[in-house]
Amino acid sequence: MRGANTLRLLLNAGAQRLAAAQSIAGVSGAPWLGSSAHATTSLAASVTPLPGFNRRGFTSSGTSAAAAAAQAQVSGDLSGVLAEVDALLSRSGARPKDIADAAMALAYLQARGDRRVWGKLFEAAAAAKADFDAASLTSFLWAANTAGVGHFKTLYEMAGPAAKLLPSLSPAQMATVVEALGAAGVNDTELLKAVSARVVSKAGEFSAAQLAKTVLAALGGKAGADASAKDVAQVLWALAKAGRADASVLPSMSKALGAKLSAADAPQDLLAGLWGLAHLGAKADTSLLSKAAGTIKGAVGELSTEQQIYAAWSFALLGQADKNLYASLFNAVGAALSAAPDCVPVPLLACLAEAQLLVADKMGGQAPKLPEQVLNYALRMHSVVGDAAKVKAGSAGAAFRAEVAEATARAAGARYKPEIAAAVAALPKTTADGLPVEMAVDSLKVAVLPVDETSLSSSSPRVPLGPVLARAELLKARGYTPAIVAAPEFNAQPNATAKAKFILAAIKAAGGNVSALEKKLNEPFDPYAE
Repeated sequence: MRGANTLRLLLNAGAQRLAAAQSIAGVSGAPWLGSSAHATTSLAASVTPLPGFNRRGFTSSGTSAAAAAAQAQVSGDLSGVLAEVDALLSRSGARPKDIADAAMALAYLQARGDRRVWGKLFEAAAAAKADFDAASLTSFLWAANTAGVGHFKTLYEMAGPAAKLLPSLSPAQMATVVEALGAAGVNDTELLKAVSARVVSKAGEFSAAQLAKTVLAALGGKAGADASAKDVAQVLWALAKAGRADASVLPSMSKALGAKLSAADAPQDLLAGLWGLAHLGAKADTSLLSKAAGTIKGAVGELSTEQQIYAAWSFALLGQADKNLYASLFNAVGAALSAAPDCVPVPLLACLAEAQLLVADKMGGQAPKLPEQVLNYALRMHSVVGDAAKVKAGSAGAAFRAEVAEATARAAGARYKPEIAAAVAALPKTTADGLPVEMAVDSLKVAVLPVDETSLSSSSPRVPLGPVLARAELLKARGYTPAIVAAPEFNAQPNATAKAKFILAAIKAAGGNVSALEKKLNEPFDPYAE
């Protein structure tokens, strides 16, 4: 039959294109740090119907999916295919694979108008929903979404099987399934919770492009008319926990958070978004910082001591200069720590020390201050946390830092082993106010910052995260030019000379003048010469 032949041809062509259309990854959410009556447990737990996710079906990537379908270089007898599909569905016991194949054929022929046949497809899918496997479910939902047709009741019932199949879905399949269900207006909390947990726990499986496109789709492509400030904030929190510093997403999300923020929003939710932006090293929208400062100032008493510290650190790194804001936060934190020095974990004391120093650097003599004994305590814990991080990095981390130190010594002009050893020993410095500098090149007034894998974003390009940027800002305020040396690129250098050149390139990129040192490094060197 001509219809059957066309159906097979369409499916052969379509199978190769389905994967290309599966470019969306699920978006995650998770609880904000600390406790609050207002804090939610996950993005999925309170998700609202997102923009354009209605019964007619809409998705920001649907256009591209439809375009992919249109590009299938096939032609055939549409009436014959429709007749073949109709006959297939008229028989009892149609299998999920048959249903998915038929749906894909109709999608590739763009046979949206024959609602009777599509109705039969949805009826058959509902009857066989418990028997769908990962491939059939993905194909069926992709076809329905691409064709722009849907039956809400049937697709809503498909959320259950989708949740059960989630562990066996690839990132691309999961993205397609979630997108199609969302496009039909399906808002299944349990499914979205499972998707959130999968993305947060398996962030490495998703490409930056997949996650970025999903976030944009979830927020309607333009940060979403129907997405709340809480939705945006929790997505930012999840991105930060996953280390996804996606430049294509963060600016629009920062603006969206500022635009949607209202007096009704819980300060804990806002703080989740602020911390997400700061941790990812993003630039916060000016209006967001202004509105957020007002919200947090009026709600300092509602925040736990931990949350107050996170607020101070986030605002400081994002560049906010509100004297009253920091006075409120530092007064509350100072009182709590004076009464109970062990009321927060030690790493948070390091954040507090950084927040106070960043604020003092930015605001000078007008900067609000922590009680002296609290600041001294926090500074000591800052050093402890730094030392603990080096220990936690293990032998690989120690070897990386040792190689960076040796390469820095070579880059600064040391040649013979005794010279290199002496130069390495001279690298550590301490600033006038007690801030340790691990690798300082005094001749250039440069501080080399070795950054291991855990301090870089998981998205590509891999960029330093907020804690590294905070350190860089502190060094800059003390007269050092910070030169960041990322482990992946440094470790890829083939030999000691190449690593020294890499250090010079990092210093040059940071604004240092290394012409003389580059010339010296390129000169022939005879270790046996007198």
